[in-house]
Amino acid sequence: MVKGLYYAAKSLHEKIRNIQIVANNLANINTTGFKREIPFSEYMERANKKSLMQITDFTEGALIKTDNPFNLAISGKGFFAVQTNRGIELTKNGKFKINNDGFLVTEDGNKVLGRNGEISFLDNLFKKGNQVTISSNVEVKVGKNVVNQLMIVKPDDQSNLIRTEGQKYYSLDEVYNPANEKDFKVMQGYLEESNTNPIVEMQAMIQLEKDFEASQKMVTSLDNMMSKAKEIGKV
Repeated sequence: MVKGLYYAAKSLHEKIRNIQIVANNLANINTTGFKREIPFSEYMERANKKSLMQITDFTEGALIKTDNPFNLAISGKGFFAVQTNRGIELTKNGKFKINNDGFLVTEDGNKVLGRNGEISFLDNLFKKGNQVTISSNVEVKVGKNVVNQLMIVKPDDQSNLIRTEGQKYYSLDEVYNPANEKDFKVMQGYLEESNTNPIVEMQAMIQLEKDFEASQKMVTSLDNMMSKAKEIGKV
């Protein structure tokens, strides 16, 4: 009976975590570059510790046209590389801007990386008539001047990426290989929407809530049975 209570409580914990995952997916329906987590949990034995495995769905979201020259989207395989306090991190959120120092940065101020380091427009951007263009083969130009080339990378294994804040990811081995230019296309003036499907997530939430209630009833029932067994044992 104790074993049954343990497994029922474990199932309840899994349901709670899955509900949190689905709720987070729903909360990020309108978040640029957001990748939904799959509400699939599995306990794995690692160094005598049990951890809850999370899986990210890296399916491409819809691309929407914005006409903002600093909005970029990747059609195909690859991530933008940005410099953070943690080191190099990857993102699909191409809602970029120019900071006061003339660097191309993310919404939260992290510098976007090119093949020749940070991308700076300081010496070129504000010359009369100059336009910023970013070609599908990642060449960054101001007017006719090539400033840099975007660093588009492809991790060895996407399943090993760890999610951080601001729709960014990093890999523990920190091995980021340049993506094959045949596998992607950079779209200037576009953004990639969240790949969350609200209908799918709502259906999942309804089912999870039903499963949670069933698991909760099971835990309560087993707990009552154990209490009765203890009372009988005292007689």
